[in-house]
Amino acid sequence: MSLVTVLYHDDFMLHSPEPYQHPENPARLRRVLEALRARSLEGRVQVREPREGNSSVFTSVHSPSYLKYVLSLGDQGVSWIDADTYVSPGTRKAVARLAGAADEAVSLALEGGKAFIAGRPPGHHAGIAGRALGAPTNGFCIVNTAALVARMLSARSKPVVVVDFDLHHGNGTQEIFWDDPNIIHIDIHQDPATIYPGVGFPEDLGTGEAKGTKVNIVTPPYSGDDIYMHALSVVRAIVEEVKPDYIVFSAGFDAYRGDNDFTVMNVGSRFYWEAGRTLSALAKGVVAVLEGGYGVGLERGLEAFMAGLTGLSEDPVGDRESASMESALRFYSRALARLKKALKEAGSPYWDVVEEPGLRPS
Repeated sequence: MSLVTVLYHDDFMLHSPEPYQHPENPARLRRVLEALRARSLEGRVQVREPREGNSSVFTSVHSPSYLKYVLSLGDQGVSWIDADTYVSPGTRKAVARLAGAADEAVSLALEGGKAFIAGRPPGHHAGIAGRALGAPTNGFCIVNTAALVARMLSARSKPVVVVDFDLHHGNGTQEIFWDDPNIIHIDIHQDPATIYPGVGFPEDLGTGEAKGTKVNIVTPPYSGDDIYMHALSVVRAIVEEVKPDYIVFSAGFDAYRGDNDFTVMNVGSRFYWEAGRTLSALAKGVVAVLEGGYGVGLERGLEAFMAGLTGLSEDPVGDRESASMESALRFYSRALARLKKALKEAGSPYWDVVEEPGLRPS
């Protein structure tokens, strides 16, 4: 069994849209805290308050002008960066606490431990200067904590692997590390032609010496457990090739079936449990950072993932697995073939482990 340290502070609740309604709100963390009290996690997780840090550390992944702008905007009350993304008077405090949590999580990972930053605002859509790779908005995100953690870890050991399994592509993370060969960014997400942020295609591989280190595994709407479990096998094969000391998870739970009104995926608990269990076993230290998830995914999906991180030998949630329709399987097979071809043409050593799914329709 591995003990996972959960870094949480009430300051993360201060980033708030009130009096406006918004899906990214403090109630999300109440769901997270409830999930962490599950019987399956008793004695396996410890919740600790991180110290307040210096927000300026985020300039290692964001431009100083963006960071100054986005933090000062909240001093005027609830303000909107764009149609999706708000800043509030409490955002500055929440970001400072995220900075402290990132520093503590890195220290734990360097000691061979596992940490989960149960914080907000989320960050994987936040790029160098906010909107990333031509996305229309910041997608609820302010600062990219997962990218900050990855950069801090890469200063001690290279390469670092970032695994993002949020429903949406982590375009901010990809932009930040687009030309950095020391960060292997592997992202499982819904077909960007059908969903925000509209980027993250199989041919998007990075540039220069980093070309081939950004891996986008595209899944179609209505993907079931079969597709997601196969996608996870591809991720694992790449991680086994890389042999990193450290893995950073951008842990979003909005692909969990029924998580919110906009989720069209059919992913159950086994994927999240296996992701936590099998991938964390391949690294010396692990840091997971909360990204998306707005409903039941933050309860059942998160419990399964955390159980996997602790090394629990079975999925405590135990959802019945679902199979995908034939049309979804055909799309996924084509997307994998595109990825394999692009990686091979780029001279990436990972192309050879991208295997055809061989899945059967329901």
